[in-house]
Amino acid sequence: MPGNGMSKEERFELIDTIPSLRREWEGRLAPLEALNPRRPATFISVGGGELGDLAVTAVKRNYGGIGGGIKAVAFDKYQGFPAQDAAEVSECFNMMDGDLLEERIRRHVPDPSEPHAIYLEVERIDTYRAYRMGIEKGYRIMSTPFGPLVCMDRHATKIMFDKLDLEMTRWRHAASGKEVDDAASEFGLPVIVKPVMTSSGHGTSIVKTKEELAKCYEHAVEHARGIGNEVIVEEYIPELKTTGTEITQIVVRHFNADGKIINSTLPPIEHKRPGATYHESWLPSTISKGAEAKCREGAVKIADFMGGLGIYAVEQFVIGDRVYNNEVANRPHDTGLVTRWMLNMDEGALQLTSTIGLQISQSSIKIARGGVFGVAHVVLAPDSITDEVEVAGWNASRLNAMMPEGATGDAWYFGKPTAYAGRRMGMAIAFDKDLAVARTQAGAIAHLAEGCISYGRRV
Repeated sequence: MPGNGMSKEERFELIDTIPSLRREWEGRLAPLEALNPRRPATFISVGGGELGDLAVTAVKRNYGGIGGGIKAVAFDKYQGFPAQDAAEVSECFNMMDGDLLEERIRRHVPDPSEPHAIYLEVERIDTYRAYRMGIEKGYRIMSTPFGPLVCMDRHATKIMFDKLDLEMTRWRHAASGKEVDDAASEFGLPVIVKPVMTSSGHGTSIVKTKEELAKCYEHAVEHARGIGNEVIVEEYIPELKTTGTEITQIVVRHFNADGKIINSTLPPIEHKRPGATYHESWLPSTISKGAEAKCREGAVKIADFMGGLGIYAVEQFVIGDRVYNNEVANRPHDTGLVTRWMLNMDEGALQLTSTIGLQISQSSIKIARGGVFGVAHVVLAPDSITDEVEVAGWNASRLNAMMPEGATGDAWYFGKPTAYAGRRMGMAIAFDKDLAVARTQAGAIAHLAEGCISYGRRV
């Protein structure tokens, strides 16, 4: 199992061994009774984009940083990544290099018996080396060392869903363009084609014509977040765009007041995307109580099977009271960025708190703003960019001065040093008792913010 590549047989074998791996792993975990500034716990975010930033900044805003007893360390591949200035220490290197990854982790946690947690924020890392560091050497890879191997691998995820008898759309594994064509013939167009390893929709296509089908396999392999030539082909459900919606059901596994690991479910996060990538999400959701119960039931079943500590974010399709489980991330999710404004404790703080071993109460995960919808809308780099370019400036004053009249909202600029077409550069948020109004206002703030970012020369 070199690098991130698992064979089909290895995926089935891994899923079969998870119950025993989970029992052994959870037997090693214990609550962190108190934070000690003289012996701070170390929290490492392997990846420091906006999802890493949300957890790393929580080290200071929730717990006082190293002076409060937690030292934040962040890794990424480029200088100027969002979490870099918030971390106590940062490192830039190729995280797909397993030797480098292990050496950098050991640099900051030389003794794995010391309090620490390691959060794998991105897919483009050597997940198998991380797995070995957890299983063989005792490093706290969270949620579990095997979690990223399953949840960052779309084929392994589907195998797990089958084992748990979870409802999902029809799917096929494909390792060639011909196998993609065969699956499309079986399901009928349109179909969804995605890399086995991906995130935030990278490399994913909704294929509507035979001409698009001829290109989608190469596109998926080229834009995969790991290695290999495998893709997943999924049946497309037309009703999803007309009468359905999409949900991210987050479960956080954490210690309770009695020192036992339990599951807590966040309110379901509803989201829409015009194509294959995340575009907007909101709280509270508008789905029925029956659908809510099924969303929670499926997500908890997954979290219980995988075990450990931390967040599991399960993507689900909802049509009426019917729920199709689609994907799962064992980390905070981009659709959950809305929790920064809508919950007492956002998903980054929940990931930090649970994985470092601190206890969490149910009151921490309730909606903090009553009577309104909170809608988060992405701020994107323009499609006119033809190559990666430097970000020349951010006119925050113009955004503040020109905020749409009557809008109640906010903007979060990520501060990424470079951009390419469609790169996520920030997030806009709007609040209103009417969901349609809040969605319109969030979109208006996002598009205004997009016009406040200027771009310079090519990288």
